[in-house]
Amino acid sequence: MHMLRAAFLLSSTLLAACVAGAQSQSDTSITQALLAARQPLVLTASGFSGSGAATLRAAVQPARYVLLGEAHFTREIPNLAAALCDLVKPDAYAVEVGPYAARYVDGLLTVPAADRIRAMQEYLHRYPESTAFLNSRPENDLAAHCVGSTKGSRVALWGLDQEFIGSAGSLLALMEATKPGPQAREAIAVAKAEEKASEARARASGNYLDLFVVAATDAQINALEKAVAADGNAHTRELLDELTVSRDIYRLHATDPGASFALRAELLKQHFLADYRPLALTKPNARILFKFGDNHMGRGFNATHDLDLGDFIAEQAAAENAASLHILVLGLHGMQYTMPGYGKPMGQESFDVAQDKDSRWLGAVSKELLPQDPDESGQMLTLFDLRKLRYRELEMPAEWEKVIYSFDLFVIEPNLSVADEIR
Repeated sequence: MHMLRAAFLLSSTLLAACVAGAQSQSDTSITQALLAARQPLVLTASGFSGSGAATLRAAVQPARYVLLGEAHFTREIPNLAAALCDLVKPDAYAVEVGPYAARYVDGLLTVPAADRIRAMQEYLHRYPESTAFLNSRPENDLAAHCVGSTKGSRVALWGLDQEFIGSAGSLLALMEATKPGPQAREAIAVAKAEEKASEARARASGNYLDLFVVAATDAQINALEKAVAADGNAHTRELLDELTVSRDIYRLHATDPGASFALRAELLKQHFLADYRPLALTKPNARILFKFGDNHMGRGFNATHDLDLGDFIAEQAAAENAASLHILVLGLHGMQYTMPGYGKPMGQESFDVAQDKDSRWLGAVSKELLPQDPDESGQMLTLFDLRKLRYRELEMPAEWEKVIYSFDLFVIEPNLSVADEIR
């Protein structure tokens, strides 16, 4: 035992000496290191090109799980995601949408585009703010592209998030369609009337918090739960569970944001497992492409101090002796979306990371990081292989260190614009 301990101490000392020697020869400037890890990545209708394309393909090839962390609701990033989907050829495409909203959209993805968009318009008119992100034309088109990206069996569309803030009407209608017993039917009818009254109040005030998912009283929800427990069926109860957990997430956000973030992170994982486990029985090496906001897709603790879905998938991949690839894509400037109020069209405002206090760490070096001779023949992106920057003595802001160890590849879109909303 003493000999083994001595051998371990000796090997540890040698390892430390090797690491120290490598670090002493490393760059000390994060900007210099990023420039060395930089590659042009050109996106055209036929896919990726440029030296960054080879790096991206090589990174994607062994990965069972590919996670894209993004800035939301843009025209440009869905183009990148579509090309990435063509590389991954996934068995499932997982998005930041509620499971029942995703199932509705999934039912439209193989019909002609004009019919699909028309059906989405009708659905969103009937159930406003019931579907996140897939209510934009680029994201809806991306889902249709990705579901059809693999020859043979159809790609599954998974919605892993809570149902969106305006989803109560659609969920109650689905509960009614499960044909529960008379007590549950009566309680659902009462809740549907209360939901319509809440929606009218929200439309008049413009306040999302007036919607039923948030504004329903405990007494209203308790009456619904009691009746469904009495003579609802398993599917009725499953739908009610989605309604109540979404309610908890939105209501907690106003009083205890940390608890809301933690509950949401756990729900993402549970929704993933509910979809993944049946697929793994028939396809044990199934490949999954994820597209979520950047806060959900990295390894380790995220900006809201949660071990979110990205960390969960990284650990699952390790346990399966598989690989996960985590890609971050952000823009430097352009236009970003705003939500001016319930019932109002999406707004937009300009942004520039150099002027934003939360993104200044990126803006400070952005001019030096971008290529000086952009290729006008396609969408010019810049790829950074962050794996090359790990375990080195680099002087950097804490934000850069977090990104480098959370994500493997970082793609910069120089300019972003707001996606077209389906209304």
